[in-house]
Amino acid sequence: MNFSTLAIYNPWWRADKGAEELCDSLLKGFEDKMYKREYAGRLDLSGNGVYVVRGMRQIGKSTLMKTLIASLIQQNQRRSVLYLPLDTVSSFEQLRELLIRYLQFAETEKKRYLFIDEISMVNQWQRAIKELRDNTAMSEDVFVLSGSSAWDLKRDSERLPGRKGNVQSDHVLLPVTFREYLTQRIPDLPHRRNLQEILALAERDALEWSLFGEKLLVEWECFRQTGGIPSVIESHISGKSALALVNDFWDILIGDIERLGLSRAKLVKVLDYTMKRISTRFSWNAAASEIEVDTKTFQKYVEALGANFVLLTLKALDTNTGQPSEKKQKKLYFADRFFLEVLRQKMGNLIGEPALIEQQFVVNCVYAFGRFLENGLDAISGVGYWYSKQGSEVDLLIDSVPIELKYQNHIQRSDLSVISKTFKRGIIVSKQTLNVEHEIKIIPIHLFLAMV
Repeated sequence: MNFSTLAIYNPWWRADKGAEELCDSLLKGFEDKMYKREYAGRLDLSGNGVYVVRGMRQIGKSTLMKTLIASLIQQNQRRSVLYLPLDTVSSFEQLRELLIRYLQFAETEKKRYLFIDEISMVNQWQRAIKELRDNTAMSEDVFVLSGSSAWDLKRDSERLPGRKGNVQSDHVLLPVTFREYLTQRIPDLPHRRNLQEILALAERDALEWSLFGEKLLVEWECFRQTGGIPSVIESHISGKSALALVNDFWDILIGDIERLGLSRAKLVKVLDYTMKRISTRFSWNAAASEIEVDTKTFQKYVEALGANFVLLTLKALDTNTGQPSEKKQKKLYFADRFFLEVLRQKMGNLIGEPALIEQQFVVNCVYAFGRFLENGLDAISGVGYWYSKQGSEVDLLIDSVPIELKYQNHIQRSDLSVISKTFKRGIIVSKQTLNVEHEIKIIPIHLFLAMV
């Protein structure tokens, strides 16, 4: 790409176009949608930070950038704004040259805002950013860098110590949770509850929450079918076929793995294994043996899929420390239920309704409560599960609070036994039962996920 070509991606540099026309063009695809994710307030552009935005492909990273650019254009920022998609740049030398040319072009601006999309497409990109942050006026500028691989971005961005400004530089865009989905669908959504507030609910609260829960049923049914990827939600709400999205996500899955030098055939084996054992405990050795690869190979593929925000590894937690027990068995989930639809159509894998519901419930809770998700979904903290030597198990353990999914019409006393005997109090997430008068709160799934 040369600099004249770059100008095509930045039409706001031209004086003959008004701000309204530019913003309409920039956000046309977004503003026309029936489901519009809220991106306002995610990044503060007032300082001189280097933001690194991570997340799976097609999750909205480019849209986030475009909404930020539109807000700057409305503030009459023109030459000070650069948008650079790196799928058109071949090397860090070319990236450096383009940025130097841009600095010369916009040298009279007090401050510049550089939005560089899919930066991990360029090997050693951090060398270009480091040189310009260290040695030019760009030390006071804002950089917003996006990428789809936590693996590449974490490794490379760590080579920019002291050059990121005084901001929380690492951000992650994940599939929307049910609560985030509701913010666009239901006005006056009650404020979010933490787990201690939920445990403090009493019988006097039941009627209010029961009435609110009834309002959620239609929205839950929609979200249950779509998952949290905005383009999939949009396809469902607008009544369009999702076939093109299925093909896109399959191509992304394969392409990203092959870009890492890994095998498509082994990837298919790992995906097939995961589909058949969602929510089931496994050991690295047993899993590798079953699909006839060595243990390190299986781990490598799981880590790669986690770094690409496709596969989530849930670890058993030590009840004393709250930390993952690395030697204990793990569980695997997909980052969004739409991946299950992709694999159903491309590989013929089928999955039962109970596993689908647990898949959606667990990842929603991980996104709501998990920490360090920007490092990839194979290294999460703050959320895990628990099991005993005797075989007892709890689906989730979050801040020492046990949470068990019982997606069934009636909750029996026996369904509370593991939490009652081991933890004394906790939360049962049901299909429709609401009972908050005892130490173990029973809350319907649509209501619980709307709370958190």
